[in-house]
Amino acid sequence: MSKQLRGSLYYLFANLRHSLIIFWIILASLLLVTIVSAILIPDSVISFSLWGPIYAFAAVIGYWVVKNALPFLIKLGSTRKNLYVSVGLYAIGLSLLNAVIANTLSSIVTLFIGKERDVGSIILTDDGSTMTFNHVGEFLGENTWLMRVFIDTSISFFLLAAMFIIGLIFYRFGIVGGFSFLGALVLLFILGLSKGWLLDFFISIFNNFSFAFFYQLLLTGIVIYLLSFLLLRRITI
Repeated sequence: MSKQLRGSLYYLFANLRHSLIIFWIILASLLLVTIVSAILIPDSVISFSLWGPIYAFAAVIGYWVVKNALPFLIKLGSTRKNLYVSVGLYAIGLSLLNAVIANTLSSIVTLFIGKERDVGSIILTDDGSTMTFNHVGEFLGENTWLMRVFIDTSISFFLLAAMFIIGLIFYRFGIVGGFSFLGALVLLFILGLSKGWLLDFFISIFNNFSFAFFYQLLLTGIVIYLLSFLLLRRITI
């Protein structure tokens, strides 16, 4: 690994460290309150989930990298190829790190309060029956710690890559170009719903929903990130 690549990775993680620590202190504090509540109120039921916050965090960081980190690294003389590789490693590393921490903390909380007292934070209703669960891995029957980590990593990376390329579009073409792109996506979404093919696509995903979906989602995120190089290679300060 070149010194320039190591320097870029160090800068990315060093600038994120403070925000990441605060993020996890807040979530850990909420989980501590959950454990204390369960201990003080023996007959209570608890609902908690960490998947939502880590997905949102990944999306925010995807845009933050473009707006704050890339211009500074370019000023320092980092090449576009170096930026591309370092941000890719950073994205997958951050997604994996958050997934590991989130699922480890969730396992600890479940250990303290007992699985029978966890009512679940995701609710699905079908034909009058209601299913509740804390993680999509439970719905798929793949509820091991490793499987949950992979699912969260794939979703986080996909969202980070999507927001990264959107951020590049705003940075490269300005507010007008960025909102024009988002408007085109909205129009495409509306057209897909009106024609029915988008609804059929969602129904097909639901009917064939399995663990393989997250391999496909991770692959989609990788493809999106690969396409981002077309914008990144022409980026200027």
